[in-house]
Amino acid sequence: MVRKGRKFEGFVANKLKRSKYKVKRNLIKRLNGKKKFEVDILAEKNNEKYVIEVKSGKQTLKSSDIKKLVKKSKKLRGKPLLYMSSRAKLTKNAKVIAKFYNVHIKRVRRWQ
Repeated sequence: MVRKGRKFEGFVANKLKRSKYKVKRNLIKRLNGKKKFEVDILAEKNNEKYVIEVKSGKQTLKSSDIKKLVKKSKKLRGKPLLYMSSRAKLTKNAKVIAKFYNVHIKRVRRWQ
C-alpha cells in the first residue's frame, strides 16, 4: 500500500512535469560531508531550481521545519518551496519564518 504522503508527492511531481519542469524525487544528499538529508522534490526550469517539501497529512509544521527546508535549499542553491494539502497547518512562528526566508507556500485543496 502506498502512503498518502508518497501519493501526494507523486501528484505534485506530475503537476510540475506537466508544467515542463525537470523533476527529481526523494534525493538523499550529504550535509557537510557527514549528515544526510532528504529532499522530496528537486525541480528545475529556466535556470531556476526549487527545493520542494511536500506535506499531505494532518500535521502542524513548526518554525524548525521551515528552517530545515531553508537549510536544504541553501545547500542545493535552490529556492525553498512548500506544497501543503489543506489538512496540513503552520504555526504562527512558522508563518513568520517562512515569510522572512521567502519560502513560497502552495496550498493544494483537491488532489485525489
